[in-house]
Amino acid sequence: MQKVFVFGEIDMKSQTKHVKKLNRKRVLICMIVFFALLPVFSYLHEGGHALVCIADGNEAEISVDIINGGTTLCHGDHVSNLFAYKISGGLLAGIIGTTIGLALFVKKPFAGYSLESTRYNSWEIDGKVERRESRKRQYLDILWKAPFIALTTIGIGHLINAIIEAFADSYYTHGGEWSAFMGLVEFVIFFTLLLIFDRKMVKRNNVL
Repeated sequence: MQKVFVFGEIDMKSQTKHVKKLNRKRVLICMIVFFALLPVFSYLHEGGHALVCIADGNEAEISVDIINGGTTLCHGDHVSNLFAYKISGGLLAGIIGTTIGLALFVKKPFAGYSLESTRYNSWEIDGKVERRESRKRQYLDILWKAPFIALTTIGIGHLINAIIEAFADSYYTHGGEWSAFMGLVEFVIFFTLLLIFDRKMVKRNNVL
């Protein structure tokens, strides 16, 4: 008995899909802005503690370390309102960060200019006209999104920190664990904001 094998042709078709993805360069820009602002808000945080300390007639000493954060030493007789002293640091930095971040989101500096003055690159694929943002528009777009994402992340992080610092006594005895927890919280906030506000539509070809 003779066996006959018939080889058929496999029709390879390419299907173009559009997916939203993060751009590595834009993520890197946001991260640079975020880390550049961290020491600034560490000083603001400690400044909040110092204001309450000074209001009681004491002398405040602020020190900020890039790795370990900041500390405030209150030299004097006593602090009349310990709760206000604990919560004031994160509250001040958090309010400033989230307020500026929300202001950037509402105003969107350069966004109006980019909408009117930049162009789209257009081409036709399978009878459909595709449009892609020009490089100029993308550049102007990141000018407000990077500080918005960084400031909002830092602001929310400091507000959460204010609550923990005010109500959790273990904050002062297990600072390392709480610092790791806050790092995780800010990581989640940062990338959640990136996924919501900075994903771009890109083409992906699937071979069927």
